[in-house]
Amino acid sequence: MTVDKLGVRLYDRVSAVVAELVANAYDADAENVVVRVPLATLLARKNRKTGEVEGYGYTIEVVDDGHGNTEREANHHFLRVGKDRRADSTQGKRSRRKRRLVMGRKGIGKLAPFGICKRIEIVSVGGNKTKDGYPVSHFVMPYDKILTDDDKPVAMDVGDQDRTYRSQRGTTVRLIDFLPKRVPNQEVFHRQMARRFGLHQNGFKVRVEDTRNPGENPPFEIRSLSIPLMEGTRVDVSADPVPLPDEERNLPVSGWMGLAKGAYKNEEMAGVRIYARGKIVATTRAFGQSAGFTGEFTVRSYLVGEIHAEWLDEDEGEDLVTTDRQDILWESDYGRAFREWGTKWIRRIAAASRKPRRKRVEQLFLEASGLEAEARKRFADDDIVSTALELGKQIGRFAAEDELRDLEYVDGLTQVVLPVVPHKALMDAFEVFNQEMFGKEGGIDSLLDLFSKTRIAEIASYAQIADQRVRAIRKLENVLGEGGAEEVLQRIVADAPWLIEATWTPITANQSLKLFARRFAVYFKEQHGEEVVFSINHGGKRPDFTLVNLSRKLHIVEIRAVGHHFANADWDRLHNYLAAFRDFFVENRELRSEFRDEWVVDLVCDAVRITDRDKESAYKYWQETKSRIERISWNDFLARAVQANETFLDAEDRIRTEERRLNTDVYSS
Repeated sequence: MTVDKLGVRLYDRVSAVVAELVANAYDADAENVVVRVPLATLLARKNRKTGEVEGYGYTIEVVDDGHGNTEREANHHFLRVGKDRRADSTQGKRSRRKRRLVMGRKGIGKLAPFGICKRIEIVSVGGNKTKDGYPVSHFVMPYDKILTDDDKPVAMDVGDQDRTYRSQRGTTVRLIDFLPKRVPNQEVFHRQMARRFGLHQNGFKVRVEDTRNPGENPPFEIRSLSIPLMEGTRVDVSADPVPLPDEERNLPVSGWMGLAKGAYKNEEMAGVRIYARGKIVATTRAFGQSAGFTGEFTVRSYLVGEIHAEWLDEDEGEDLVTTDRQDILWESDYGRAFREWGTKWIRRIAAASRKPRRKRVEQLFLEASGLEAEARKRFADDDIVSTALELGKQIGRFAAEDELRDLEYVDGLTQVVLPVVPHKALMDAFEVFNQEMFGKEGGIDSLLDLFSKTRIAEIASYAQIADQRVRAIRKLENVLGEGGAEEVLQRIVADAPWLIEATWTPITANQSLKLFARRFAVYFKEQHGEEVVFSINHGGKRPDFTLVNLSRKLHIVEIRAVGHHFANADWDRLHNYLAAFRDFFVENRELRSEFRDEWVVDLVCDAVRITDRDKESAYKYWQETKSRIERISWNDFLARAVQANETFLDAEDRIRTEERRLNTDVYSS
């Protein structure tokens, strides 16, 4: 059971298992390690019908040129679970020949392969050289044989090469009979391996060979993990040891910290990696700081580093590394001192990074939004285009980098910037005109420029609103005339929420809608076992509802096709959602605060034909008594939108009439 808990339970990733075998090779004074592994491969699968694991015949080998083991050494040292080699005088704290500080300590790394396979074959060549060469110790460790309900020693299966001889020392560990585990591709495997070791010294190399597609993936070496850093944020911490106030001494550290050039794209590059004896012992993103500190988002999204602290894994004293070597004991005396030291450093880094991070994010926003091209398309004035870029930088620099990969979010920011640009240019022109009038001699050119920008600002405001609304209404008319598919109508309403309420403006709590959509989807799945999809985050799926935030009231828009009669089955579905919305708002007070006027379901359909009396009564209860349903037909829906935007539509008609007249005159001429 020890094997089960410390092998299978702690190691379930191929790279983690291979890393343990590489660490053993390092402790055995190896200079070269070759890892033979089928990259980008599923090693086995579980048969859905029988439940049995079916392998594909793959193997993984880790071959080293270390000092190897004799039969006696294998029995007394390697095959004893939980033996601390550093406390054994026959093994010691350093390797035999190279005097390396050994990585192994707890005596359980040998069990790691059982996390991914059921048979471990070992061929180890060691001991003293004889006239025939070095003796070979060859045995197989079968998981099923070891996992028995008694505490008697288990004899390993002897291999056919046992007690033969070879000319060179070294060990080969071969893993076979795999569990359903996947080997990642070359890029990911390299990252996963590289983060586990912080060895910056000559005399130890690890080479990986792809046994599945050797032609496509030539052998490669595991090198240090390289992370591009944001300019000006890298700090060397080697000259700043960790103070221990109670003991009046310091704990030495070496390494660096900084902010990554981009937000974390994978888990291997995230956070500060902490090493002892060249092997990772922990990764931290904020040194255990509680939420709410200044610069928290930046730190948790960009902080990277590599710190070496040998005192975390000293031979004597308290063992400060957890069993799986994935964290340290932060609540120990040394752990608390280390946390305070790290907290001080990341606050410095966060403060120093604000300016370069904002500069980077504002540039990313300009690139993602195409703001300059949009501004030139809309405004012919170079000064206004320059103002658009400056305003875009000011707004974009406060966005999070991951948000700038959301095209809907970027487009939303762009649509906030563009209508404001003419007004900002107008204010800048006023400022210049004021300085010229009262500071220096003013001229007619300044006054004309001021009038020009005033006209542009006024026209831009009305033109944009009119254009967007006229287009949406005409599109709605066309879709309704063609029968009106539900998903098309849902998209029109989602893009033009003012169709529901004419007073809607673009400045709306879009993020609160996204948060509600995500959290309610999780809640509904837990309660009913079904997915619910909102148009705001539908990800290509057919949405169930459209969400709109109007004057702090959440409108949940339920759309049925043109001519559809809302009947018994429709009510059964909607009733479940109504109850879920009610309960969700009761149980989530903080989320509810974003919608102080609570919520209502806007049911857009041409008729209600609920024939079941109980269901009809329930429908009227929710509609009339609770005021949670507001129904409107598609004709009334369109009429309301037309009436609210009559001025814009009349203007469009006049423009079209004038265009036809001009075309007729040109033709006559």
